[in-house]
Amino acid sequence: MPSYITIFNACIPVFAVIAAGYLLRKLGILSKNADKSLLGLVLNLLFPAFIIHHLLDNVVLGSGFLIAMAATTGGLTIIMGLSLAYLGARSIRMEKTRQRTFAVAAGLQNYGFIPIPILLTLFGKEIIPVQLMFSTGLEIVLWTAAVMMLTGGQSGGWKNLFNTPLVTTVACLVLNSVFNVTSLPEMISQPVSMLSACAVPVSLLLIGAIIRDLLHRSPDDGIVEKHKIPEIIMAIIIRLVALPALMILLAGILPLPIELKRILVIQAAMPAAVFPILLVRRYGGDIATAVRTVTVTMLISIVSIPPVIVFGLWITNSAAP
Repeated sequence: MPSYITIFNACIPVFAVIAAGYLLRKLGILSKNADKSLLGLVLNLLFPAFIIHHLLDNVVLGSGFLIAMAATTGGLTIIMGLSLAYLGARSIRMEKTRQRTFAVAAGLQNYGFIPIPILLTLFGKEIIPVQLMFSTGLEIVLWTAAVMMLTGGQSGGWKNLFNTPLVTTVACLVLNSVFNVTSLPEMISQPVSMLSACAVPVSLLLIGAIIRDLLHRSPDDGIVEKHKIPEIIMAIIIRLVALPALMILLAGILPLPIELKRILVIQAAMPAAVFPILLVRRYGGDIATAVRTVTVTMLISIVSIPPVIVFGLWITNSAAP
């Protein structure tokens, strides 16, 4: 099992790049006008290249059983998160619109660009295909159940399932399983590898810039209000205590492949994802509630991620036969 120092060292580069994005925004080098272009670059070029680079040459996934299990586990984690966060919001009697926003914001962990470099450092590139399948199942539930929760039962988010990363994932799986394509010609694989290497750092820079924006919103936005303290406390309890404990418990007791157990532990340590803020803006909800949840859990996670991972890996190793 990786030591605390090893896990701590794996987290430092992630938060260092996020801090660089924060600083670039503060200095005006990475402007808000660049966000949309950078996001489009990541989603439509860099991350698809990352998927191709890791999925076309995979020996870990093997049969469709591990693919199905990883995708199902990813979907179940967000269902579990949405349900627990919604119950938490109701317990402190939040307004109905804010209940739905809180459920999506607190119920969805950062499942991509923060955990991926930590997984790579701790367990190597072999675990990434399983992580990508986990994320695929999560995204299916995100664009269906989570959007329905935000809109009060109306559908519509399913159309976003046909996005570039998901289409790329399906295409790679088909090429692997049906046509037995495990590699690309060198003249294609080299630029794909170069673009793949850019996906995570560019995304972390963008996350850092967004955090800078969240922390420096106008006081009139109502981000910090005394009567919202119960909501902040509930966000910390749900996202950084209850859900991690539940996910680690499941990783310890369920008969899952070791790769999936490790992914569950890393996912358990993650703060709330930034993406729900964009969902709230698009489908309606309370922006301030989403911002509070994301900002508070992100800041606390800087110190909470290593101990949660250490504890989670200890539990899963202790439970192993």
